[in-house]
Amino acid sequence: MAQQVRGRNEFAQQQRRPAASHSNRKSSIAAILMMSAALLIFLALVSYNASDEANADIHARDLFKVFSGDPLVKAKADTAQNWLGLVGAILSDVLIKSTVGYSVFCLPLLLMMWGWTILRGGEYRRLLTITNYAIVSALLLASSFGMTRLIGWVIGMEWSGVVGDFLANALAQLLGRVGGSLVLFTGLIIVAVLAVDLDVRQTAERLKNAYLHLMDWLSRKRDALQEARALKKETAPTVKAEVKISKPPLEEPLAVAKRSAPLFQRAAAEEFGDNKEEQSAGIPSLTDEQRKKIKFDVVKTAETAEVELDDRPIPQELNAREDIDYVFPSVELLDAPRPGKEEVADDELKANADLLRDTLAEFDVELESVSVTPGPVVTLYELVPATGVKISRIVSLENDMAMKLAAKGIRIMAPIPGKSAVGVEIPNHNPALVSIRSVINSTRFRDTTAKLPLAMGKTISGEVFTDDLSKMPHLLIAGATGSGKSVGINTILASLLYRLHPSDLKLVIIDPKKIELTQFARLRSHFLAVSPDVDEEIITNPRNAVLVLKGVEYEMEKRYDKLAAAGVRNIVDYNERFKNGKLQNTETVVHAAMPYLVVVIDELADLMITAAREVEEPIARLAQLARAVGIHLIVATQRPSVDVITGVIKANFSARIAYQVASKTDSRTILDMNGAEQLLGNGDMLYLASGSPKPVRLQNAFISTDEVDAVMDHIGKQKGYTTPFTLPSIVEKKRNAETASGGDRDELFEEAARLIVRHQQGSVSLLQRRLKVGYSRAARLVDELEAAGIVGSFDGSKAREVLVESESELEAILSN
Repeated sequence: MAQQVRGRNEFAQQQRRPAASHSNRKSSIAAILMMSAALLIFLALVSYNASDEANADIHARDLFKVFSGDPLVKAKADTAQNWLGLVGAILSDVLIKSTVGYSVFCLPLLLMMWGWTILRGGEYRRLLTITNYAIVSALLLASSFGMTRLIGWVIGMEWSGVVGDFLANALAQLLGRVGGSLVLFTGLIIVAVLAVDLDVRQTAERLKNAYLHLMDWLSRKRDALQEARALKKETAPTVKAEVKISKPPLEEPLAVAKRSAPLFQRAAAEEFGDNKEEQSAGIPSLTDEQRKKIKFDVVKTAETAEVELDDRPIPQELNAREDIDYVFPSVELLDAPRPGKEEVADDELKANADLLRDTLAEFDVELESVSVTPGPVVTLYELVPATGVKISRIVSLENDMAMKLAAKGIRIMAPIPGKSAVGVEIPNHNPALVSIRSVINSTRFRDTTAKLPLAMGKTISGEVFTDDLSKMPHLLIAGATGSGKSVGINTILASLLYRLHPSDLKLVIIDPKKIELTQFARLRSHFLAVSPDVDEEIITNPRNAVLVLKGVEYEMEKRYDKLAAAGVRNIVDYNERFKNGKLQNTETVVHAAMPYLVVVIDELADLMITAAREVEEPIARLAQLARAVGIHLIVATQRPSVDVITGVIKANFSARIAYQVASKTDSRTILDMNGAEQLLGNGDMLYLASGSPKPVRLQNAFISTDEVDAVMDHIGKQKGYTTPFTLPSIVEKKRNAETASGGDRDELFEEAARLIVRHQQGSVSLLQRRLKVGYSRAARLVDELEAAGIVGSFDGSKAREVLVESESELEAILSN
């Protein structure tokens, strides 16, 4: 019986062996096919080329037409650049764009791993976990790239795919772009942490151990600090002091002590600073013995150490080293670009081109070709005249072309710089608004390496245009009322605030109109430079403007002294040497990092009417010399006449912006050429860069009052510097000059000053006749008036220039 049972079992095993062997062969074949497919998909994805998109636009069933010699399929197959030909082009295009973008590379890797595992008969459990993590990671990465595209970064759809774009849009609609980005970032971090060991429990244990190690380290540090405090109390009564006068170093109090003494000695030095028992025992305190070097012998048992402390008043330059936690403004504070189609309709472009050609043909002016460059506000039509046609004939027909096109105004460039063509700029019927957010959030502005980047706007071709104020180095702006001049200044200031830290930039803002730039007063503790001679943050009084400009001029002189002492030629080299610790302080010069100083004057005409001589002199001097020390001017006026933009000012402002002006004369005053009178207003401008022969037409970026308020609120609510950046005092400078000259004035000084100001004639002979004094005494009086800043310096046989225009201003000077 047992033999029969054993026989039946052996027969059954023999019957099952062929079936099992057949199943293994099927698995092996499937694994090999899977690995081969993985390799083919990988090659197709690696050789993906965006230019194959046109070749991939074919249905799968049409692939069989290649056997029938279909010319269309054959042409696509011949031009396909994918390593797998037309099939590879179609496959890679579908997998990348129609799924999860470049994250689909995980597909061939997973297929290869599954095929290898099946071929070797390995364990599937761990591979299933890896597959799940790979799928989740691919979805998160694709969604992250989709969110990046929504935010405004210029990347192709190949990074996100259709799935990534869909998930990103869904998250943005539910949580907003910020919330969606945070969710995706959190998801990526979680997946990365879990993927370390593919086990949630092990990851949790790892995080727990890290937390315990951190708490143990903090406990040890706390115990060491408590021991140091106990040791400090033990050593404090044994402190002795010996006053010794020597050359004081230029370091802050306690700095040397904290750096060079052992722990118990540092504790004793710190305790000495506020130990009242020791002060009452006769030990000099740090606040009582200023400008002296104190040498302490800190005694503990048999150990002795010497600690040097300096308690001189800290110069203003050292106060500038105060660090603040500053958060740059976000583009979310600005309004999103308004929805609308910025591109000009093709029908409008074609109609204008035909009208130009027909109008010129009526006057026997033939054209070889007409090309079009559409922009947000203005479209450029490039006309290539036929052989033998003079450019002057096309220019003379400007008014005829404007009438035919029914345009507000056209501008002709004859020829276009760098091209053999004549440019005709024609306004669009439906101009688009260029928002400040679209310019600041652009790659060109974010990636610029400029020291003082300015977000100017967009060109007529729709490209973002930026420039560097530090290379201009000064900017002159002119335009009629309502042309966009004040908005342009706000745009310039906003672009600087978005890129520079308060420690790198200070602003002097002069606004005689009192309403355009008052919002910037909230920057007092961060970006504004104030003068001790006036009580205004935003300067609105013309007299105060004169004092502030002279204060900036004095600041320029002091900066040049520092550059000379450091042996460098510009602010960049100076700050670099200071950062590397290569500058040594002296008795007369204390080195500190120099911030850029930008002076903004919103209405120069009002200052020139009130105090032309006093304003022109510091502006001209700053424009000539201030570039090397990081001081730059932005001067604007709505009246570009020769009595406002004088020859001295104009010669030193090579970079200029012209908004719409009333006449050709005004255009020539600001640009030295016509063209600004043909502008459209509302931010349409011509920008003449330094050293450029022809201006560039731009559409200025628009920033609203609400957007400016939002940026000011963001900055103003943050903790700023304890004291604002302060310009040197002109009043104090004059007072020191008087003290240096002896301080004894002639008893007729005030009477002579009133006489000179009343007659506006700085003449020695006038004082001789009116005061009935000799030549020597009258000459001494004139010298005293020059030292007081009432008259100018000696100018040969000419009478000295009187610097004070009214007796009320004189009384203010005499009272000081």
